[in-house]
Amino acid sequence: MTGDDSSAPDFLDLVPDREGGPERLLLGIRRFDEPFLLTVSLSQGVGSSELWLDRGRAGKARLAEFRRANRRVLLVVLNKHFLTSGDAAAVRAGQESFAVSVVWSGPVLREEEGTVVVDATGLVLYDHDRVAGHLEDEGQGEYALDAATSLPLLADSRTGPAATRLPALLTFRGPGRGAALRAVAADPRAVSVVQQLNLLRLPESPLPARRYHPASGGYGIGYADHGLAGRADIQVKVQPRFRAEPGGAGVVFRVDPAIPEPFRTAVVEGGNWWREAFARTGLPDAYRVEAAGPDFDPYDPAVNGVVWVHRSGRGWSLGQGLTDPRTGEILHARVRLGSQRVDQVRALGEALLAPYGRPDEAERLAAVEELVLARLRLLAAHEIGHALGFMHNFASTRHPAPSVMDYPHPRVTVTDTGELDLAHAYATGLGPWDHFLVAHAYGHFADEERELAGLRRAAAEAGLVYVSDEDAQGTSAAHPDGVPWVTGGDALQALETVLRVRRIALEGFSRGVLPPGRQTGELEERAVLLHLLHRHEVTAVARLVGGVRYGYAQAGDDAPGGEPVDAGTQHTALNRLAALLRTDRLGLPQAVLDVITPPAIRYVRTDQYFDTGTGRLPDPFEAVRTAVTLVTRELLDPARLGRVAWQHAADPAMPGARDVVDALLEATWLSDEEHRAAEVPGRPGVRDTADWTVLNHLLTALDTPGLPAPVRATLKAALRALAVRLRERGGEQRVEAAELIASYLADPRSVRLDPLPRVPPGAPN
Repeated sequence: MTGDDSSAPDFLDLVPDREGGPERLLLGIRRFDEPFLLTVSLSQGVGSSELWLDRGRAGKARLAEFRRANRRVLLVVLNKHFLTSGDAAAVRAGQESFAVSVVWSGPVLREEEGTVVVDATGLVLYDHDRVAGHLEDEGQGEYALDAATSLPLLADSRTGPAATRLPALLTFRGPGRGAALRAVAADPRAVSVVQQLNLLRLPESPLPARRYHPASGGYGIGYADHGLAGRADIQVKVQPRFRAEPGGAGVVFRVDPAIPEPFRTAVVEGGNWWREAFARTGLPDAYRVEAAGPDFDPYDPAVNGVVWVHRSGRGWSLGQGLTDPRTGEILHARVRLGSQRVDQVRALGEALLAPYGRPDEAERLAAVEELVLARLRLLAAHEIGHALGFMHNFASTRHPAPSVMDYPHPRVTVTDTGELDLAHAYATGLGPWDHFLVAHAYGHFADEERELAGLRRAAAEAGLVYVSDEDAQGTSAAHPDGVPWVTGGDALQALETVLRVRRIALEGFSRGVLPPGRQTGELEERAVLLHLLHRHEVTAVARLVGGVRYGYAQAGDDAPGGEPVDAGTQHTALNRLAALLRTDRLGLPQAVLDVITPPAIRYVRTDQYFDTGTGRLPDPFEAVRTAVTLVTRELLDPARLGRVAWQHAADPAMPGARDVVDALLEATWLSDEEHRAAEVPGRPGVRDTADWTVLNHLLTALDTPGLPAPVRATLKAALRALAVRLRERGGEQRVEAAELIASYLADPRSVRLDPLPRVPPGAPN
C-alpha cells in the first residue's frame, strides 16, 4: 500500500519482532495527538444475507489518535459528532465537554530514532466492528472473542505514507444455535472472520466543504460545533463528495475480476453511465469504471473497489464511501454486489416466460439472460451512485426518465397477441435527476450558494420530485409519489397493468418455469413470485389513501407545505384495493395447483415459499391469506388510519377510518354471493379464508400500539355493527364470526387470534 508520495515516511512502521516467541504485532509510532481515520472491514465474511457480515463489509469510520501516557500508548477514539471551532480556549472547552473512548493501550517496548515501538497485538485482536454484539442483536446468541484461536496476520499487514492495514483472524465462540449461523458456518460454535483494521491519514489540504441542502439528493453528514453558539446554527452538515478537479487524477472504480463474464462487462457498462453526467458538469475525465487486473486488492484504501460477494439467501447490495468527517470528502469507496441477485432476477424472468420445453425456448432464455444483464447494469450504476454520495430517490418513476437511484421493478408489457415481453424491462442510462445529482455535488461555481440554489429550483420546476428512504419505506410512509419497486408513475394504472401480467403468467404456469434439472419443489417458489407480483403496486395504491405530498426544503426556500391527496383519488384507490379481495384474485389457479409439489427429499422449504399448515404439501389456504394480507397490512396500518381519520375530520369528503373498514368488509363478509362466484379452484375455501383473514387483522389492529383512540373507537363500532349484520344474515360461519367479535370486544384475553400471515420476501429484485 503506497500513498501519493512514495518517498514520504510510512504512516506507521511494521517492526520485526527481534525476540521471537509468541507471534506479536509490533508497531512503530512517530505521530502522537494527530487525528486519523480508524476503519474496519471484513475480508473473510460470514455469508448470510440475514447477518450482513459479508466479505467487503466496511464499518463506520471513527476519528482517532495515538496518545503517549508514561510507558504506555493509548488509542483514543474522538467524538467526531462534536468538533468545536474557535481559538485554543474554545477548542479545549469542546474537547473537555464530551467523552472520548480509550479502546486500547499497549506497553512501550523501546524508542529508536524518534519512533516509539509498541506491542500492538491487542489492538488488532479486538472486536472493532462489534461482531459479537451484532450476532447477539440478530438473535444468534452470545458470542465472545476467543484469544486462543485469534491472531494477527503479520504477513498480510501493509503500511505506506497514507495508510496502514492490519488484518487479523478473529474467532468468536458461542452457543451455535442461531439458525442463520447454522445455515452458513462450518461450525456455528466457532465463527472465524478476517478483520482488516485500517488507519488512514487525513488530507493535509482539506477539500472545501459543500454545505448540505436537504433537496440536494446527497447524503448529509455533520457534527455539532458549539464554538458557533450564539453566532450561527451549531449543527454543521456537509455533502459528501470525492475530490474531482478539472485536469485532476479522477475518481476510478475498479471491478472485481471475481465477477464472471458477461456480468463483469455489464457492471463496467452500467457503472460508466455516470461519465456522461460528469462530462456535462465540465469534468469529462473526472470519473471512470474499469475492470481490475488479477492483482486486484479490494481492501486497499487507495482503491475504489466493486466487490463480488456471495451470500446465502436474498440480500442487498451496497455502496459506501469513507469520508473525512471535517469536510465530507470521500477518501475511499467500496461497492458490494451480491451474486445472488443474478439468480433472483433470473428466477423472476423464468417464472414470467416459462421458457423450458417451448418451441422458442432459445429466444425466451435469451430474453431472460438480457433481463439479468440489464438489471446488473442498473444495479452497478445504483450502488456506485451511493458510493459517489447520492441517496435513493423513490419518486423518479414520475420523472421523464427514471433515476438509477430508484429501486426498479421490471416493466413487463403485453404484446398484441397476449404474450409477455421483457424487452424494455429496465431503463438504460441516467435520468435527469442523476444529472442534477452530479451537478449539485461536483460542479464548480463562481457563486456557489446562488448557483446551487438555481440548480435546485430548476429541478423542481422540471417536476423532478425527490422522496428518499424515511419517507418511502414501510407501511406507515405517507408520501404517495415515493414508493420503491413500482413500475409506473400512475399507481392506479400500474396496478391494472401488473394484474394483467400476473394473470397471464399464472394461467400459463407450468414446469417450464424451472430448468429441467431442478427438483419440482422449487415450482412453488416461482408460483410465489407470480402470485405476489402486484405487491409493490398494492403499496403504491394504498399510499394514496391518507397520502400527503411534501418536499424537502429549508425555511428560507419558496416551497409548499404538505398537501393531502384529493378525495376522489383516495376513494378510487380504496375501491381498487378492496377489489383485490375478490376470489379470482386471491386463489392459486388450476395451472399452478396441478404442478406444484412438496420439496424433494434432501431439500427444504425456504422463506421464499408460503408457510404451510398442510404438512409437507403446499398450502392453498396460506396463498389466499398472504394475498389478503398484502391489502390489509397497508390499509390497517395505524399511521395510515390516523392520517385518514384526521383528513376526514378536516374535510368530510375525504374517506375516514370507517370507510376503510367498510370497504374491507363489503368486499368479504358483507359481499353479495353472486359477486364472489368466480370460477376458481376451491372457491368456498378461498371465500371463507379471505373473510376470516380480514376479521383477524381487524381485531389485531385494535391493540396495535400507536392506534389513535378515536380510530380504535371507530373500529370497535364497525365491528359491533358487523356482528349485528352477520347474525341477521345467518349461517354457521357468520354466526361464529359474530360470537368471536362479541367475545373479543368484551374481553380480548378470552380470544386467541391467529398471528398475521408471513409474506415471503419480495425484495431486493
